[in-house]
Amino acid sequence: MVALTVILMIVGFMLLDMGIQYIQKPKTVEALSAATSRIIHAADDLMSDFLLPLGYFFHPGHTWARVQESGEILIGSDDFANKVLGNIEGVALPEVGQQVKFNAPAFQLIQGGKRAAFMAPVSGTVVDVNAQLRDKPSLLMDSPYGSGWVMKVRPTSAADDLRALLIAEPAKQWLKNEIRGFRDFLMEVAGRKSELGMTLADGGVPVSGVMEQFGESEWNSFQERFLKGSLA
Repeated sequence: MVALTVILMIVGFMLLDMGIQYIQKPKTVEALSAATSRIIHAADDLMSDFLLPLGYFFHPGHTWARVQESGEILIGSDDFANKVLGNIEGVALPEVGQQVKFNAPAFQLIQGGKRAAFMAPVSGTVVDVNAQLRDKPSLLMDSPYGSGWVMKVRPTSAADDLRALLIAEPAKQWLKNEIRGFRDFLMEVAGRKSELGMTLADGGVPVSGVMEQFGESEWNSFQERFLKGSLA
């Protein structure tokens, strides 16, 4: 009965979501370069560099939730976070049977000695994790909403949790704001990275893997600003 209620609610949300199109990745380095050079003028242009698929609920901390026919919920990190973090060397997964709490840390992405913690978009019991990520964390970048999923949970308060997440036009506007905010974040730290500063001065913003060149301090700032998104 709970699963049916959730699925009926999802159908309603997806009717609202029809206005969001599946945004394609640039297929060449040249295409990515051209896209990133436009961010200094308008966040709308850079929307084409990030996937925002239909039928997914987004937490402002850059995790997503997708309801399965069983009523269980797949969870992962979104395309924006995966792209800007770049080469991920490991994933700290929760244990099967572990309880995760809505808006609390659920898993971590690891790059060298740096870790980025991601919030659970729903509360529930972990029933499965994507073990492939242990040997192939590149799936996060290659297929963020498919084979790069992170965990599956049996939700305890799905209706309330999903209602607090973003979908359709609110999700689109949120991503635009995050793109603008990320440009501002890069401008703030550009003075400590001469190559980045020169790129910004030329009118462009590097996107894919830009956080790879930063240390723990900048990663901590990034987490505070982008991965602990407010649901207020």
